[in-house]
Amino acid sequence: MTSNVSIMGSYSGITMDTVDQLIQAESGKLKQYTSQQTKLTNEKTAWKDINTRLDTLYKKFDALKKVDVFDSKTVSNSNEKAVTVSASTKALEGTYNVLVDKLATSSQLTSGTIAAMEDKVPTDSLKLVGDLKLTDADDKHVEIKIESKDSLKDIVTKINDTSKEAKSGLHASIVDNRIVLMDSNMGERSITVESSGTLATDLALVQNETSTSATFTSGNAAELTINGINITRNSNTITDAVEGLTFNLAAVSNNQVSTIKVAEDFEKTTAAVQEFIDQYNSTMSFIDKQLDVGNPAAEGNTTGSLTGDSSLMRLQSQLRSLMTTQSNDTSQSIRALSDLGIEVDRYGSATLDSEKLKKVLAEDSNAVQNFFFREETVLTTNAEGVETSEKKEVGMASQMTSFINEYISEKTGIITTKSKTNDDLIKDLDKQITKFNERLEAKRERYIKQFTALDVAMMEAESQMSYLMSQIGSTNQQN
Repeated sequence: MTSNVSIMGSYSGITMDTVDQLIQAESGKLKQYTSQQTKLTNEKTAWKDINTRLDTLYKKFDALKKVDVFDSKTVSNSNEKAVTVSASTKALEGTYNVLVDKLATSSQLTSGTIAAMEDKVPTDSLKLVGDLKLTDADDKHVEIKIESKDSLKDIVTKINDTSKEAKSGLHASIVDNRIVLMDSNMGERSITVESSGTLATDLALVQNETSTSATFTSGNAAELTINGINITRNSNTITDAVEGLTFNLAAVSNNQVSTIKVAEDFEKTTAAVQEFIDQYNSTMSFIDKQLDVGNPAAEGNTTGSLTGDSSLMRLQSQLRSLMTTQSNDTSQSIRALSDLGIEVDRYGSATLDSEKLKKVLAEDSNAVQNFFFREETVLTTNAEGVETSEKKEVGMASQMTSFINEYISEKTGIITTKSKTNDDLIKDLDKQITKFNERLEAKRERYIKQFTALDVAMMEAESQMSYLMSQIGSTNQQN
């Protein structure tokens, strides 16, 4: 083809530029294909962005189904150095004056000086043999067999491993080449040591009057007063003194009272409502941009990627409707978002009067929760007259999440269906573009071949003409 291209245009004047112009004139259809492809890609991208926003909106509404959003409590504390307090949704509002008189501690048995450890480190063999049995206050046994090769570290490791298996609270450690046995369970608890032969004595775990005597320190229970009531527990974490409150004791109060105040956490509810409103507004604003028709009268008018899309218009309309619809359930004191201080303007944008919401929450937080989400028992009767009941989710949040799921469901959602349709159309256009480019390339080759043939013919004609002219000139000279 290189030789053809080099000849083409040398006589006819038709060059590759001419061929390119002819091909360009016939490529208009290709522009239509690429334009359609770009449009479909933009639509797919727009729906993907809408799916992301709807998914976030779904989660904001789903959060309003959780009890702790409405029953959360705040805790203030005048003296956190002595005790910290956390509250669950079951906690009641109130004030609690707390004094910590004594912290709970654990029992500890510390061995005396172990003779076999003289001039040795914890990893050296002790040359001791026998069976060792440790028993805690719950009569859980830790039984190990000690071999001649075992070091102090090996013995402690065996105690801890066996203790885990026996679910005992005993834990061993090494301090200054001594064995320290501690009960992880607090309070006044015993630790008993038994062994075969003299093993317990050899490990200095026996309490006697010798220099190798073990020392035992008994644990004690925590003691505190809550609103003047004395409480004793074998733990520094107390969960059963006041329903819904957990007290974590940190230090003795020394007569400095910790005043604990528990109140409703309206800020958490208000924040959750504000979050769904912000996400709703963001979603609706994005939908407006995708449906924007621009200014049809303007030259080069720019429109949204989904202008005129009926599915998106339905989504926009239904979201606005769900935000403004009033419930028909007269048994509920709150029947519309406006009752909570949420207003939606004629453009579909929502605003929250947080003070009004907090006031309604203070009056009846359960009513607010029931407006967003509650379960009702529905009775149905089949053809045989058998009555059955089932739980049904109702409320504004349930309606919203159910509707949004029609669009964002991974398997059956409208957006998933549209995405698959767009993918199929884009693939079909890819095939059409490939075929069209192949036809254009074939036509280009035909043009090159035809115009090259024209130049060859013109070259041969010129050669023949030159030959004839030379023959005529020769004849004239002879005459």
